[in-house]
Amino acid sequence: MKTVMTQTKMDFKRAYFRNPRFAFFSLLMPIGFYLLFTKVMNQGLASASFNLQYMVSMTTYSLILSNVFTLSTLLYNDMREGLLALINLSPTSKATYYTAKLLNLGVINGLTIIVIFVVAALSNRLQLAWTTWLLTAGWLWLASLPLCLLGISISFLNDDNQIQLAANLLAFPLAILSGLWWPLALMPKQVQVIGQHLPVYPINQIAQSIVLKKTVHFADYGVTLGWTVILVGLVVYLNHHQKGARH
Repeated sequence: MKTVMTQTKMDFKRAYFRNPRFAFFSLLMPIGFYLLFTKVMNQGLASASFNLQYMVSMTTYSLILSNVFTLSTLLYNDMREGLLALINLSPTSKATYYTAKLLNLGVINGLTIIVIFVVAALSNRLQLAWTTWLLTAGWLWLASLPLCLLGISISFLNDDNQIQLAANLLAFPLAILSGLWWPLALMPKQVQVIGQHLPVYPINQIAQSIVLKKTVHFADYGVTLGWTVILVGLVVYLNHHQKGARH
């Protein structure tokens, strides 16, 4: 346990506190977009429901960026710098290494959700029951797991440029096709069908249903669970394939 906590603290400082790109892209940019669309472009006249929906959308967008971009880059850098090879030769197990990474990401995702919620609540005077705040934050935190697995999958690419390209090709289309920027209903029917079956759409949709006190469709839980299972299988396969390639 002590080894896990030591590794977690090292990663936290290296990947987040000393990484200005994380602060800008994963926190400041989604907050900036939220304030732009709810205060500037709408001149502060947007409805309370829109402000709540967009708070959820920008929080989901922030989670995409931190999980897909930051995590994949961090894992790749560890491999490039020989940290994983060192772990293989040391008493520290890979399980300890990945546990530390998941703890790190869990803390970061939790803090990200809290910061964006606080900014949204203060800037637009959002009022929700404390149970609704907790349920929404809890769901977004838990449902970030498939996004985390997506970031891990990308990290198996063998080149930093390929990782950045893959992250861009995944993150932004996922955000657009899942209705984070504008309602999915405004897009062509075929695009709507595709978007509803992507991993990000149900995460955002369930959270919005919670804050707006609407009925949650259980099919959305099924899509999230299905993607989680698929991505777990993909990570296991890629890890096994990487080990085989080294031998």
